[in-house]
Amino acid sequence: MLESLRNFVSGWVAKVLLVLLVGSFALWGVSGSILSGANSTNVAEVGETNVTVRDYLSVYNRSMNDMQRRLGRRLTRDEARLFGIEDRTLSNVVSFAALDEYARVHSLSLSDDMLAVLLAENPQFRDSSGKFNRETFRRAVYEAEMRESDYINLQNASAIRGQVMQSFASGSLLPKAYANALTDFVNEERKFSYITLTAKEAGTPPAPTEAELKTYFDANLKTYAAPEFRKLVILKIEPADIADEAGISDEDVAADYNDRIESYRTPEKRRVQQIVFKSQAEADDAVKTLSEGGLFETVLTDNEVSLADADLGMLAKSQLPKAIQDAAFSLEIGSPSEVLKGPFGPTMIRISESTQETVTPLDDVKADIRKDLALRKASETILDMQETVEDARAGGTSLVDIAKRVGVDERTVEAIDRTARAPDGTIISDLPASRDLLEQAFGTEVGAQASPLDVNNNGYVWYDVASISPARDRTQDEVTDRLLKDWTETEQAKLVDKKAEEVKQRLEKGANLDDVALDLGLLVQTTGFLKRGAEEGDFKRAANQAGFSGDDKLVATVEGASPVEELVVTVVERKGIEARKVETPKEQVEQANQRAADDLLSQMIANLQSKYTVTHNPSVINHALTQGY
Repeated sequence: MLESLRNFVSGWVAKVLLVLLVGSFALWGVSGSILSGANSTNVAEVGETNVTVRDYLSVYNRSMNDMQRRLGRRLTRDEARLFGIEDRTLSNVVSFAALDEYARVHSLSLSDDMLAVLLAENPQFRDSSGKFNRETFRRAVYEAEMRESDYINLQNASAIRGQVMQSFASGSLLPKAYANALTDFVNEERKFSYITLTAKEAGTPPAPTEAELKTYFDANLKTYAAPEFRKLVILKIEPADIADEAGISDEDVAADYNDRIESYRTPEKRRVQQIVFKSQAEADDAVKTLSEGGLFETVLTDNEVSLADADLGMLAKSQLPKAIQDAAFSLEIGSPSEVLKGPFGPTMIRISESTQETVTPLDDVKADIRKDLALRKASETILDMQETVEDARAGGTSLVDIAKRVGVDERTVEAIDRTARAPDGTIISDLPASRDLLEQAFGTEVGAQASPLDVNNNGYVWYDVASISPARDRTQDEVTDRLLKDWTETEQAKLVDKKAEEVKQRLEKGANLDDVALDLGLLVQTTGFLKRGAEEGDFKRAANQAGFSGDDKLVATVEGASPVEELVVTVVERKGIEARKVETPKEQVEQANQRAADDLLSQMIANLQSKYTVTHNPSVINHALTQGY
């Protein structure tokens, strides 16, 4: 059984357990077997298996902590309910209990020795040497906010649930025929020919009448509705907003330059070529070769080392192994070294080129240093300014007056919707912390003082909602130009679609695409062999999907690069896999097996929930969460 448990823990079934358990209760509920359970002190009961308040809160708290980590803030109970945490927690614990009840009814168990081995082999509880570490185990228990006995019981229950799940869904669930069919499907290739129809071939629609425009406007009234707009007064304070470069003296600049002189220094670099010999004897032979007038290149050839492999690149002294640093930076250009004791064995080096050390002059970086010093100095005063602004706001001072007090310009946005668009449709793209600012501003009432937003980790943004223009339906006169453009494009698209359908019918009746294209003055384009989902030039994914939607006699139409373009697609050639050696797509087969296992496990949990009497107790849950939160 231990081997079975090991396989389960490392298998894909364990990976989908949580998803299945989260979803099962929501998908099937507990149907007619749910009773009120008003007299019970348990959160839920499934048959004779109880879900205690501790069980529920353990799962609930872990879900809460996970959500809070992702959001970066604490959640209230109302927010948790909106995120569905309460319902998902009940779904989880009832599903767990259904599996536990199945194990109880069928007398499934795990011995203490087996459980001890399972815990000892869990990588989560091992130290750096790979052995079970008691302190690591205790820390895991502590972080789970559980007692050790409860944690062990939970591990025991999880292992037994794993056995139950593995018995229902493990191994290859789908037949070989499915894998073969999937192989054929994934690896089929087709070559397509197509033409692109536009307004030139379809003709243009006549100018609309007033009645037609009115009918179109009325049918699309919501499309032209004006969203809610808000007028915002914004005050942003970042170091760049208050930095005073004029207040930085030349002496300060020079001092900072000298303090950080190493950052302006580019050290000498040398191109190092290296031979690492396999033995001292080979190194001695190399020395003999050089002493007899041989070249370094000869030594490279004798030791089967190419010049490219020997080249370590242009390196500073600090970038080289210590064993060869001094030699590398004392050699003359072109002269091989003596045999050195390198880190990988006897070593000989040569320097082929070098660059001298340089120091960037103060005058070249003076402006950058002054700006950096001003920003650093401004950063030190940001918190003081934040307190000044907050105190002034608490006293009822407007952002406009506060901006004058702190010497920073405020910004007034006369009208903006929650997607950052102005009334004319242009996007206002330069708002600070735009996403967070708009999200909060559209939840703030006129006159309310909202908390400042952090910006770029070292700045703040305050805003006031000065006024709100509610969403409304626009009149036709307000959207005359846009309405005419939309109507024309819609009618044009209809004409192109109609023309494409006419071409399709001609081809389906036996006409040749080349002849049709010649009649229309169009060029036939042909792709190479493509698999499903592949693109080639103007032949995009949608065209590919249309081309694979039928057999090799297919004629398909699909929208082109815009609504007023239509592609007519034919299959030129279809290539199966009969003549090619193609491996079964293992990843896709595994995914299909996983989906099949998902279905089996989902049906199993649903069956268990309908088989056993299930009760849950909302009052107990409410009391537990009220006391805890």
